[in-house]
Amino acid sequence: MSIVTMDQPYAQKMQKPRLLMNQTISTLLRRRSVRSYLPDPIGQEELEQILEAGRYAPTAMNQQPWHFTVIRNPDLLVRLEVACRSAFLESSIDALRQVASQEGFSVFYRAPLLVIVSGDRKALAPQYDCTLAMENMLIAATSLGMGSCWMHAVMMFYASEKGKKIFHELGIDFPEGHDPLAAAVFGYPAEPLPEAPPRNKDCVTIIG
Repeated sequence: MSIVTMDQPYAQKMQKPRLLMNQTISTLLRRRSVRSYLPDPIGQEELEQILEAGRYAPTAMNQQPWHFTVIRNPDLLVRLEVACRSAFLESSIDALRQVASQEGFSVFYRAPLLVIVSGDRKALAPQYDCTLAMENMLIAATSLGMGSCWMHAVMMFYASEKGKKIFHELGIDFPEGHDPLAAAVFGYPAEPLPEAPPRNKDCVTIIG
């Protein structure tokens, strides 16, 4: 058996880890905000996988201060969407009024599933915890061949007294002391995924 001795600098170069496009990074870069969905429902097994990914997100002091509300009743989704659109039309924000007044506009993009993550107000960092959970779910959905879209309209609507009342009237209640802090729709894309917009590269400072 022959032994090959490499010079030290070359050996160190060989041992340096290479940056490879692995499956996790590929999934992260493939995620898009999907705004057109097929009516096909998401299966129970796939839904449970998405929710499990959310529950494995990090939280401050491991408090896990969240609750996941899943809405897949088509009639309920339509009723909530109509209420949200009505609030947009009455908004003082011009951009919201213009979007909501467009013919055929759908707040939830006709997705078959809406997930709302509510957080305990008394927790250390509920907003960050719930947002991290939702990002895990968005990535999980991408890995399963599904689309998703962050849905800030839910939090905006619930922030008003009218919104809170309508949520309650629709039977969408959250645990005591919880507020909705993250929401997204999920489903199978009705169109090919769009190209990702150019990313701003001038946003990194490396110290050291």
